[in-house]
Amino acid sequence: MRQSASVIAAALVPLLLLGATACQSAPEGAALAPAAAPAVPVDDGAPGGEDAPVRAAAEAARVGESVRVDGAQVGRHLQAVLHAYVDPAVSVEKNFAPAAGKRWVAASMSFVNVGGTSYGALGRMWALDGAGQRHPVVPTGALTTGKPLVFDSLEVGERAEGWVVFEIPENARIVRLQYQDANMQANSGGGFWAV
Repeated sequence: MRQSASVIAAALVPLLLLGATACQSAPEGAALAPAAAPAVPVDDGAPGGEDAPVRAAAEAARVGESVRVDGAQVGRHLQAVLHAYVDPAVSVEKNFAPAAGKRWVAASMSFVNVGGTSYGALGRMWALDGAGQRHPVVPTGALTTGKPLVFDSLEVGERAEGWVVFEIPENARIVRLQYQDANMQANSGGGFWAV
């Protein structure tokens, strides 16, 4: 028990330090997946058994690797995987495109609740560019690569997957993706993927 507390504390300290250095260009309330998006999550009831290697949340994982996100609330644990990253992302609707001077990039993500309590909502996610600016998820319909990530809750053992889309300036270079748990204080309970 004492060893588990030490491991959790060791994982949270780097998160606090990393989060404190991030610049932000979007409002804090930007949600990971808007409720109005037309797709539904995959809920296969599979208990947290992703086959991808698992990294601590403070380390930057790569495409195909999973990150274990531990929330402050007892029993809140997610296993998050970045399955693919596309740049640019394209809508299946020919008349639906990013604003002038912008482009879309997208990430195929899955989240499995591997804790002992349910999640009412996922947290927030950003694409971080080389200048340190964070770009939030934007609502889109289906992409040529698949449907957006949407769900209302995630029970223990359930899984949600889909694409999250970020609108970024045409000349921006995205270097990593960031996820932050919805029920955490700022700069904690998150994970990073290098892209």
